[in-house]
Amino acid sequence: MKSSMDVLEIVTCILLILVSFVGNLCLFYSTRKCMTGRPETSFLLIFSLVFVHLIKNLVVNVMKIVYSSGCTLDSAGCKVLRFTAALTTSLAIWFMLHFALLYHQKLYQTLHPLSEPPNPDHQKRSLKVVSALWMTGVAVYLPVLLYTRKSEYLNAGNDTDPLSANRIHMDCLTDFGNKQVEFYYEDVFLVLIDILPLATLVFVCFWMSFLLSERKKMTYGDVWIGDDDSEIEILRGAKFSILLMWLITPLWISHFILVYFLKGLAVCVFFPAVLTALSSGFSALSPFLLMLVNYRIKLVSFCDAKEKKPTPQPANVILSPYA
Repeated sequence: MKSSMDVLEIVTCILLILVSFVGNLCLFYSTRKCMTGRPETSFLLIFSLVFVHLIKNLVVNVMKIVYSSGCTLDSAGCKVLRFTAALTTSLAIWFMLHFALLYHQKLYQTLHPLSEPPNPDHQKRSLKVVSALWMTGVAVYLPVLLYTRKSEYLNAGNDTDPLSANRIHMDCLTDFGNKQVEFYYEDVFLVLIDILPLATLVFVCFWMSFLLSERKKMTYGDVWIGDDDSEIEILRGAKFSILLMWLITPLWISHFILVYFLKGLAVCVFFPAVLTALSSGFSALSPFLLMLVNYRIKLVSFCDAKEKKPTPQPANVILSPYA
């Protein structure tokens, strides 16, 4: 008979898989409909986030369901589980940072226009950056697949141990067999490649909040400024980045604290389900948050700005010098 801890984790994984699968497919379909030519940078980042979210749920959470159902993962299975979970988490943070930097740059140029024209190879460069992020993520976590081994949990097989019910988090641990390598690679390097981009994301989003407040003052000041389709798309992307920053940052920090500092909570029945919800919550909620943002601020989609024919003006109407 399955323990209540296993049942709760299975139910949590199933709910996250369903919610994330539906949300990310809807996001992919709605974004794909907007494409009329070469994909914009925002499209590439959204597609990358969609694929990262689906991989996390269709690989990591499915493996957790299989394990919690009574099956045992061998050393290779545990390494794949850890590799995929860590890789998708880091890639989600990196792509979100790239997304925020993209709209920070656009928002800044809207408020402080450049004297020189933008770089025409911007899309080609962004494709290289996105591809480089994928390859860097795989290269960073490749040692997990090649050099780790399944840890021998001392209390494995002791059914009286309160941690034995939490099998997926205790019996499927992997290590390098070298304490110095584990410290410098796992406890320092792998943590920094998440914390530093996350801290940069928070800084960029706070800077965007300042730029948005500055733009609001300019809009309602003495200077008349109109909003075209491209400016509306920039505002949407900036606000979306800020809201997603407030989602991914608390989830990552909470998961980090529970894993590294509060391991004594592993005896709680809800502990595995909470860890799963924190690690996969962003992949499940972010697509719906995008749709909610689009609805709340009365915007249509991430489609390219369409050119509009100028409305003919009567001869006796004096146009604004800023039109």
